Amino acid sequence: MNLKLRLNLIITILLLLIMLIGGSFTIKNARTNIQAEIASTAILAVHMLNAEIANLKTSDQPMIKSGAIFKLKTLNNIRHLKIDFFDVSGNLLDSNRAHSNQDKTPPPDWFIHSMDTVTDELPVNRQPVYVASQYLGELVITPDISYEIIEEWEDTKGILILLGIFFLVVNLLVYFSVSMALRPINNILVALTDLEAGNLAARLPKFTLPELSKISDKFNVMANTLQSSIESNHSLTQQLIRLQEDERKNLAQELHDEIGQHLTAIHLDASAIKSAKNIASAQESANAIEQVVRRMMEIVHTMLQRLRPNGLDELGLDSALGELTSTWLERQPQIKLDLHISGDFLNIDEAILISVYRLVQECLTNIARYANAKQLTISVIKENNIITMSIHDDGIGFDTTIKPKGFGLAGMKERVEGLAGRFELQTAINEGVTITIELPCTKKG
Repeated sequence: MNLKLRLNLIITILLLLIMLIGGSFTIKNARTNIQAEIASTAILAVHMLNAEIANLKTSDQPMIKSGAIFKLKTLNNIRHLKIDFFDVSGNLLDSNRAHSNQDKTPPPDWFIHSMDTVTDELPVNRQPVYVASQYLGELVITPDISYEIIEEWEDTKGILILLGIFFLVVNLLVYFSVSMALRPINNILVALTDLEAGNLAARLPKFTLPELSKISDKFNVMANTLQSSIESNHSLTQQLIRLQEDERKNLAQELHDEIGQHLTAIHLDASAIKSAKNIASAQESANAIEQVVRRMMEIVHTMLQRLRPNGLDELGLDSALGELTSTWLERQPQIKLDLHISGDFLNIDEAILISVYRLVQECLTNIARYANAKQLTISVIKENNIITMSIHDDGIGFDTTIKPKGFGLAGMKERVEGLAGRFELQTAINEGVTITIELPCTKKG
């Protein structure tokens, strides 16, 4: 069941309860009115008949054989009471109900049954009749609510019709009001569908309803963040692909230019040794091979270091970072570097250690290219299964509102967030750069 139907159903149930309560009070009020009307009429009729009976008791007239002593038929306007005169044998001699009320539409059975308790609360009044001390019969005054029920039903029916009209009108108004209020939900569904289909430009308008307006604002912020993140990821992916191809190209070029040339030189020197006519000539070629091999070893070491820091496996993170910064300082003698490392980095997952190394390496590369710094501080501390890194330089800084051309910072952030860490960058023009990184430690699997 959708929200609109659910809201209408709840309101309909509440209206039905209100109508039932109102109807109950209306019927109760009708019962009370009938009871009061009949009771007052009965009291008046009893007083009048008692006065007539008292006159008959002291009358000196001979016994009246006619049953029309009280002329009850003339009292047919007393509709709330049934007045009957019975003789000593119980035969009906006179009554005020010479006509019926069948010319009027009777009320429904449920309404009649709801009024039945009125007659239970009004007892039948019986009065003996004497004339000149002779017992003639009995007057029986019985409450009759049939006329009053018809009258009350006419009044109550009008109220119930008004309640029914009110119920229908309110339900229609509520239905259209809820439909109008929930119409923006269709806009939300359309926007979500567009996002699902890849339309990152989908946005919601400003709604008039405060609650939906907040949803619109949050949705647009989410969509902006998602669009920015996806565009950044696409850009980063393209840059990573280009860098990967550049790295492969550089490796291929080095293998061809450096290793290939040295291997050619070794081949020529080896051929010279084979065809050497004296020891001196062979020794000279052997020395040349030794120099070429040493150079090849340096090249291979540099290439391996670029691919993977071998000191990280052999000596640990402390020594690997020390070697990295020492090599970097040889190329940047104008910068003063303060390196602080503390904590136990044993039994930590390899991906974490390599990430720490690469993050420091990327920071050093960026500082050497762009910072124009004089002082650099690097801190790597492991405490409570968290590695906290802080890299601060006193260089020229940069404007964070301008998107950098390279992917270094974006790649660092992606690497940190991929390890469930936290990356924070603080910088401004001529105020240096401070990078703070927190990485959760995971043990070796």
